[in-house]
Order: sequence, then C-alpha cells, then structure tokens
Amino acid sequence: MKIAVLRETVAGEHRVAATPETVAKLIGLGATISVEKGAGQGSRISDAQFAEAGASLAASAAEAVKSADIVLAVRRPAAKALAGTNPGALLIAALDPYGNEGEVVALAKAGVTAIAMEFMPRITRAQVMDILSSQANLAGYQAVIEAAAHFGRALPMMMTAAGTVRPAKTFVMGAGVAGLQAIATARRLGAVVSATDVRAAAGEQVESLGAKFIMTDALKDASGTGGYARELTLVEQQAQAELVAGHIAKQDIVVTTALIPGRPAPKLVTKAMVESMAPGSVIVDLAAERGGNVELTRADEVVDHNGVTIIGFTNLASRIPTTASQLYAKNLLSFLETLIDKKEKKLAINWDDELVKATVLTRDGAVVHPNFAAAAAPAVVAPAAPVAVPKPAPKAPSSKVEAKAAPAKTGATRKAPAKPAEHKIDHSVSIAKPAPKTGTKKPATKPAEHVEDHAPAKAPATKTVTAKKPVAKKAAPAAAEPDHSAAAPPAAPKPRATKKPATKPAEHVEDHSAAAQKPAAKKPATRKPAVKKTAAPEGGK
Repeated sequence: MKIAVLRETVAGEHRVAATPETVAKLIGLGATISVEKGAGQGSRISDAQFAEAGASLAASAAEAVKSADIVLAVRRPAAKALAGTNPGALLIAALDPYGNEGEVVALAKAGVTAIAMEFMPRITRAQVMDILSSQANLAGYQAVIEAAAHFGRALPMMMTAAGTVRPAKTFVMGAGVAGLQAIATARRLGAVVSATDVRAAAGEQVESLGAKFIMTDALKDASGTGGYARELTLVEQQAQAELVAGHIAKQDIVVTTALIPGRPAPKLVTKAMVESMAPGSVIVDLAAERGGNVELTRADEVVDHNGVTIIGFTNLASRIPTTASQLYAKNLLSFLETLIDKKEKKLAINWDDELVKATVLTRDGAVVHPNFAAAAAPAVVAPAAPVAVPKPAPKAPSSKVEAKAAPAKTGATRKAPAKPAEHKIDHSVSIAKPAPKTGTKKPATKPAEHVEDHAPAKAPATKTVTAKKPVAKKAAPAAAEPDHSAAAPPAAPKPRATKKPATKPAEHVEDHSAAAQKPAAKKPATRKPAVKKTAAPEGGK
C-alpha cells in the first residue's frame, strides 16, 4: 500500500497534507510513504525531517504518484498529475467541487476515487476528521491578527500616566467555528466584542466567551441543516440589515464569517455601511473566496475605501501554515485509519460507511456524489435523449399504415389494380365483381340501385342506419368481403372513417336488396314497420 504526498502548486498555498508525525503513524499501518521534494517547505518542514520519519523522497509529482494507492493533498491537483496511479486509487484532499464540476468530471475520467474532505459529516464520530472546523478555527484567529496588524491603534484598554487608551470595539458577524474563535481571540487581545448570528442557539455560545450577543426581534431563528444557517427571507434580510447598519457605524473592527457551502456568500455589509464607519476602521471578510460578505470586497486584495481597510484574503489558514498543516494532517490520518485494516495492513474500505458515502465524489470512472452526479449525467445521457425521441415517431405512422393495410387484405384480390383509381370508379367495379359471387338473382340491379341510393344516402343515411346498426353487426360477417370493398374507397383519406362507412353501405346493400324484391315504398312511408321486418335481416344472414 503506497501513499503519495504531493507538493502544493496553488499560489499562496503553504500547507502540506502530511507531517513527520503522521508519516510515522501511516508507516505503522503498513504503508510506504513517498513525499515529493519540497512538499513541506512552506510549512517549515524540511525533506530531511520526512526522511527521518521513514518516508522516501520523490524528485517529482509523477515519481511520487507512480503505482500509488492513495494520494494526499491539500488542494485539488490536476487530473493529469495523477497519471500513473493504480486504477481506483484514492485521492484525499479539499477538492472544492462547487463551481468546478468540469474538474470533478476530469478526475472521474482519470479513474481515481476522489474523496472531498470538506464533505465530512458533522457528527461526533467525524469531529476529529473535520477539516472545515480545524481550518476555520485557525482562520478566525488569523482574521483578528490581520485586523490588529492593519489597525492603527491598540486593542486593549490601557491606563497610563500619559492617559487612558480606550479599547477597540470589535463586531463579529456569524458565530460559527471561525466566528467563535475570532470572538475569543479579540477578547484575549482586550477588545470589547459584540457578535450577531441568525441562529438563536449561537447566543449562548457568544455570551459564554464574554461577548455581547445582538439579534433583531424580527428574526426568531434561521438554523439550517448540518450546523449551518438557512437563507433568510427578504423580510428577515431587511430586519438584519437595519440592525447591522445601526451597530456597525460605532465599530472599529468588523469580522464577517457568513458562508454557506456551494452558494455565493450573502451580502451583509453594503457600501453605505462601510462609509458610515470611522476612518482607520478595519473589515476582515472571511467569505471573500465566495464573493464576500462585504459589497466592496475583492478577493486576495486589501482595499482602502474612505479610510476604511477591507481585507479579502481567501486562505487565511495558509498564513499560519505550520499549525494548519499539523491539524490538517491529523484530520487525514484519522480518516485513513477507518479505511485501513490494522491487522491485515491493507486497504479495507467499507463503501456503505456514512463517512465514505458522504465524501466520495468519483468512483469507477463516474461522478457518484448526489450533489454532482446530476450535473455530470447530461454529458453522458444527453446523446441518448434525442435518439429516444425519433423512435416513437415512426411507430405512429406504422400504426396508420397497418390500419390502411387491414382493408387491403380483405379485398386485395379484387382491389389491387383499382387502388390508384378514384373512389367512384372503384366502387362501381367492386360492386360489379362480387355481384356474381354473392348473389345470382339480380347482379345488374344491385349496383344500379346501390349507386342511386348511395349518393343520397349521405344525407338521410343517418336516420336509416341508426335504426339498423344492430343488423349490420350481425350481417357484416356474411357479406364482409363485398361490403368492405365498397366501403374502402370513401374511407381512403382517413383510416378511422373506414369502419363507419363500411357498415353503412353493407346494411344499405343488403336491406336495399331485400326491400327491392318487396314493396320499396314502405321505407319512406313509415319506418316503424321496419322493426316488424325483423325476419328480413335474419333472412339476410
């Protein structure tokens, strides 16, 4: 089991994913460690220290990851930098997938199993593996240190012979891990601290550190899932803005920490609020990486607006790299211990473990995390969608063709040469052909009478047919072939209409033939007696 430790290439990143202490413990678990040369330089850890701990030094990243089963990093490496790892090798790092879905797909194509440590669930068992908490804690501390360095005065109250120095007023927005550490650090430096949070439960934590908790009455509680705050409604945002606007004008130092993973940072401090602060004041925006909580924040820059300094560093933890690397490396070690069988001294990953399921981004060449699988799916599924749409299209006409073919089968031997002809011609021919087959008594009179009666039957046929529809259902089997050939021509334009006209002429021919032998004047005289002639349809059968 080979574990590779990469040197970070992102500008401003000075942390490393392993320390000599964690390297020694990983070797005790049966691993061989390959550390890229210079990996710990930014954290004040020399190559010699890694070698003393038992790691081998690799001249390049390609050499370090060759045949590696696990790759450890702080930031997401490029997919091409992982070439040479064993198939399915684990990549464990802070992958920052939101907004970088393309890179996540590239990792999947590279064949690695990418594990995003920032997705570690916030449960008791996983606290020791939570990189967000360990690094945010340091960021909150460093935020106050940066503010104090840019602040032109002392933070604590001082009583000297020369006079009394008032303490600096510090306002922390957001009482999460970073915010609480900022409160504690500012208090240690002697500042008067106040804080706000949209979660009501944070008030007790703020007050336990000696700070004053302020919260608008209009906002009861905005606690969300996973320990984060939910998004505020427009009414709640306005109420919170009014509270902040009235309070921020009196502050010397402001630290903003509001950030929701995967979403742009909410704007808490407007330009007007900044301009209401006294010159010399300092604002540290910990959400600068996601757009910032302050309207005037610029990522990785220090902005001066009307004498107010706005600090937008995006990686404050990396500004104290030795401590940050120490905590980060322990987070990774604690997680790796759950993936390695200590007796067999080899990888034994339980893919159903809630820690694994929550953090795995890619596996077996695909993006598997539910938050990103849908975004990656269209790239694979989209080509199949257009193919599925044309398939039912040919089916619709095929059903229509079958409907047309049905009548053709019954009269195929009689109407095959007559299909392209007009309907009237086919009608006369079709009647003339079956005349000698169906009946020998009056072959000539049936077509003549039928043509005359069929033309006017379009108007009054509805009345006569309504009374004799039941007769047609019974008589149709007896005269199916001649009636269908006669009905086919008028039904050619629409296949659905073939059924209705097929019955009308059939009934008309049979009933007309029966009526022609007997008095034909009884039909227009009275139609009720037609019911009495039930024997006539039965004879037609």
